[in-house]
Amino acid sequence: MKMSLFINPEHRPGDSMPERLQDHVEQVRVARQLGFDGVSIGSHLNYGNEVWFPALETLMRLAPEAEGMSLSTCMLVLPLYHPLHVAAQLALVDAACGGRAILGVSPGWQEDEFRIMGLEHKARISRFVESVDLIKRLFTENGVTFNGRHFTVEDLTLALKPVRKPRPPFWFGGSVEKAVARAARLADTSLGDSWVASSHLTKDVIVEQASVFRNTLSDLGKDMPGDFPLLRNVVVAPDKETAIRDAGPFLEASYRVFGQWGLFTDVVGSGKQQLDFDELLAGRVVIGAPEECAEQFADLAEATGCTRFITRIQWLGMDQKLVLRTLELLGDRVLPML
Repeated sequence: MKMSLFINPEHRPGDSMPERLQDHVEQVRVARQLGFDGVSIGSHLNYGNEVWFPALETLMRLAPEAEGMSLSTCMLVLPLYHPLHVAAQLALVDAACGGRAILGVSPGWQEDEFRIMGLEHKARISRFVESVDLIKRLFTENGVTFNGRHFTVEDLTLALKPVRKPRPPFWFGGSVEKAVARAARLADTSLGDSWVASSHLTKDVIVEQASVFRNTLSDLGKDMPGDFPLLRNVVVAPDKETAIRDAGPFLEASYRVFGQWGLFTDVVGSGKQQLDFDELLAGRVVIGAPEECAEQFADLAEATGCTRFITRIQWLGMDQKLVLRTLELLGDRVLPML
């Protein structure tokens, strides 16, 4: 079982940004020493009441501390950007980590982000698919000509090619069955492409969606990817009561923001704008003492067939000492049990 550290790029605007960035540097340094083999980062646009560190730029800062580790986005909201820009930035990240970059992308769901960028929210899926197709070609071909609904290029060559050949893998996000099936269609699993389940979904939903991914791949004559990651919220402490007491306020604060954005009404489909704390924990968080968390991880691996856990261990305003406690217990106690 492989383990990646998820970098939480969401911070309070009153915080010292140099200190928060240095916190992430320390997290990666510790994770590497503990045997984690990957670093992942999410993304949203930087506006409103929370600071969001840009994903690919942050990975570049973390690369020197992540020697030998993969660097991935999980996920970049791809339709918000021009594919040439993303392809060039990812190629640079791939150079910085010696050919271990992974481009995790999703169509996005938050309408405000598309409105701010002057883009049509309803067109995000077609824009997403075109972007994926164009980036794949820019990575592997010269003189690309592409005529789509959203993007048109003629005889275009990406001069800054990735180190990994023929190209870096893609991870595709998707929180509904239709999106999971689309990920299976887009994925070339022989090159390491995969689908990654959202951390916002409960275990039962993820198990169902993993079956959709596996069955769709089979119908298409594709094998399961060798590296099949699962993104999970994780809190490890000496006991479950301590974990809930220490991490609960920060987890609630982050999900309150997501709830205001429409996560639970528009994506998860709970019918409520905000969930009670017990509802947040139920099936969404691996939490407790090391032995309890190892058991939950093993159960998830058996139920889904995943081979990698991407561990989100930090939320809005969370103290670095709590982040490092979970990180160290994961590496020293939980990972050996897996």
